[in-house]
Amino acid sequence: MKYEVVITSKNSKTNENNGAPIGVYYKNDKTVVAHLYEGSHTYENLKNNDYFVINITAPYEIAKFVLDDGIKEDYGHIKGAPYLLNSHKIQLVKIENYKITKLNDKYGDSHLMIINGNIELEKELNPPKIGPYNRANGLIVEMAVLYSRLNIVDNETKLKLKNEMNYYFKTIKKVGSEKHIELAEKMLKE
Repeated sequence: MKYEVVITSKNSKTNENNGAPIGVYYKNDKTVVAHLYEGSHTYENLKNNDYFVINITAPYEIAKFVLDDGIKEDYGHIKGAPYLLNSHKIQLVKIENYKITKLNDKYGDSHLMIINGNIELEKELNPPKIGPYNRANGLIVEMAVLYSRLNIVDNETKLKLKNEMNYYFKTIKKVGSEKHIELAEKMLKE
């Protein structure tokens, strides 16, 4: 199963922190696999670093990072890798290996980095408050996934993605909080 998280890393040249929403696979309790597309800051950072952090956060936080990976968040650091202080849980991952492969899919031609890593440390920071499920949480993440693809598709596919985003937005307006609605509106404007 694929899980949506925020991966944080550091640019080894500029020393800037970076966060990006990424889907990760857990092979077992200690081994993770992440797929990163060429062109992202995280892709470049992880070619030059030994560690990154998986931040398990609220769905809204995952979606927020699709708009700007340079969000000025409060970061802590562990083994030189940044993590989000507002995460529910963090996992420090040591990169064991990665390979870069050419990819040709419905979004076009690109390079894909497949990272294999081992979780060296796991720490609960801010356990989530358990409450009722709100559909806006899932939909805002789905909108973010679609938004992240807008710049790598042809115009026909882009129109389909935007229509799907608008469909999700109708429900977010009905059931979401003000911050969910504002974030969705930002994605629709870009």
